[in-house]
Amino acid sequence: MADIFNFPVYTRAVVRQISSKLNEATRMEGFDEIADVDKAKEEHACLVQALKDLGLEVTVLPAEDSMPDCAFVEDCCVVLGNRALVTRPADDCRRLEVDSIECCMTDLGLEVHRIAADSEATLEGGDVIFTGTEFFVGESTQSNKAGHKILAETFPEYPVHSISVHPPEVHLKGFAAMAAPGIIALVDGENGRNGWKEMCEKSNYRYKAIWLPEDCAENCIYVNGSIIHGPERQFPKSYKILTEALAGYPRIEVSTEEVYKICAALTCQCLLF
Repeated sequence: MADIFNFPVYTRAVVRQISSKLNEATRMEGFDEIADVDKAKEEHACLVQALKDLGLEVTVLPAEDSMPDCAFVEDCCVVLGNRALVTRPADDCRRLEVDSIECCMTDLGLEVHRIAADSEATLEGGDVIFTGTEFFVGESTQSNKAGHKILAETFPEYPVHSISVHPPEVHLKGFAAMAAPGIIALVDGENGRNGWKEMCEKSNYRYKAIWLPEDCAENCIYVNGSIIHGPERQFPKSYKILTEALAGYPRIEVSTEEVYKICAALTCQCLLF
């Protein structure tokens, strides 16, 4: 199955340091827990080290305390190969983040496209899954069909399939992620089941599903044959299921316990290309 899916080989990553104002992030609305910012920074450093250990050259942008969500760079850009689409987040306060990401991508020599600031389109990278052959894109509170259209125009060689994302979930990657070529990890809930059904109906390819019982347990990162995922203490009900299903792959465990308190996870914190 894996040979069908031409998954990218990554050489670089872009991350941004955790803001000291993390608990003022827009994701905080409706959440009772407060993130320990110092621990969140430690976890972020572990993710950076994991990416370096996997051979990636990592660009670390400084935090911007005026932008509490700034560490969640995934939402600001979709990158594939040498092409980058700088997005237009749904929340006005997050649109301040994209300028520095655009500058970074330009400085790194990528072909940079950008959704116009006055566009009606919204798109966040947390809604975008590239499978190696096609895109699944969440139609959510954060990304709309106009944003999907621009994604398709930027990467015309790949089909783009819209997948419904219903509140309280805000992003497709909140319940689905590429665990490995041809393998999609999903949260076993209403969004996950309905999303999987749509993926199967719209795609011409057959994927394998890994069903996990805990929110965000599926949010892992596949990097050049290895998988970064959460530790057992964070996802005690899902850990064994995930690790047994992916037993043939080298794995690195990185905690996101603190940013999880404000509804963020592993993929949120990096851009790979």
